[in-house]
Amino acid sequence: MLEKYLQLLGQDPRQKNGFRNFIVTAVVISITGNIIPTSLELYTSLCDKNMDAVIDVFPHFMAATISAIKILNIQINRQNFNKLLQFVAKQWEQLKLNNELYVLNQTVMQGNKMAQLYRRSLLSALILFLLVPLVSPILDVVLPLNETRPRQQLLKINYIIFDDADYFFYVYIQLAWGSIMVVVTIISVDSLYILIIHHNSGLFAVCGSQVQKTTENNFVEKNGTNISNIGYDAFKECVMMHYKCLQLYDVLEKCCRNLYLITMVLNGVILSVTAVEVIVFLDRPAEAIRAIVYLAAQQFHLYMISLPGQTLLDQSVELADKIYDSNWYKIPTKLQKVLYLMQVRSNKPCILTAAGIYEMNIESFGITVKACMSYFTMFLSLRE
Repeated sequence: MLEKYLQLLGQDPRQKNGFRNFIVTAVVISITGNIIPTSLELYTSLCDKNMDAVIDVFPHFMAATISAIKILNIQINRQNFNKLLQFVAKQWEQLKLNNELYVLNQTVMQGNKMAQLYRRSLLSALILFLLVPLVSPILDVVLPLNETRPRQQLLKINYIIFDDADYFFYVYIQLAWGSIMVVVTIISVDSLYILIIHHNSGLFAVCGSQVQKTTENNFVEKNGTNISNIGYDAFKECVMMHYKCLQLYDVLEKCCRNLYLITMVLNGVILSVTAVEVIVFLDRPAEAIRAIVYLAAQQFHLYMISLPGQTLLDQSVELADKIYDSNWYKIPTKLQKVLYLMQVRSNKPCILTAAGIYEMNIESFGITVKACMSYFTMFLSLRE
């Protein structure tokens, strides 16, 4: 399923570069179709000092901007992402040959289920979001009145050259398509991150399993002789696996750090403003429902991009515990020193960060939600 989403966005490495560039351009244009009219409405509302209108349009403008940044980030870092995908495929086949795939598969399947839940949840929220503006037109057909019911467009926008109310359905189709591409881009890019991060976490689990097996099978005999060359090669494989885990982590950190910074800052602002929007629209049920759905989707999005970082952190730290719990005391001193170096490095957790400022884990997620509540109070006071 993720493969289909990546092909839709032109991010499948097997696609030709020209075709990929064409698809990315089409996706960005579709998203820009939402960014431009919402930004014009945002500017007009700021000029008119209409804070309610600003609160209404700002979250949607920022969400479209985030999705454009996500797809452009992958496009700019295409070579690094190709390396990541090739590395994942190579390690998968290698572990399959060594009959160690089951250890990696446990963590990867967890990430796959998480990505599926994430996609289904946001797509369900998208469907509900798209249906709300159609309630009035449907009721006009099913239960007609002597007058046309007021219609609420999907997004608050401004086209300058014409009134969107005069072309309600044409504008709705264009905004709906743009919104679909916004959500598809976000869930595709985030699902890719989730799976690669869980793959990296699974490699740490494989490394820990290799260390425990190797120390159990290669111990010093009673006569004090050293382990055989076969045993030495097994320890060498453990060290190489740890090195590959750290290599993958370094590439991931380079690909994610700037994107995570932009995403976390903008998401925090969106959550705060959308919470204010819910309060503002309590007397208008249709708009309030739309704002609540949007708020829940944004908070879920923030949680889901923080959770994989926590998994990676836990698995990288757990490697040190597995080394300590192994039969390290039964192997020659020379190899004990090798395990000691691995343990020292493992005590320094692999943490994905937002430009080194913000750590992507559950604790930081909780702190962010609390901070958003403070900003919510501030925005609410500014409106008043």
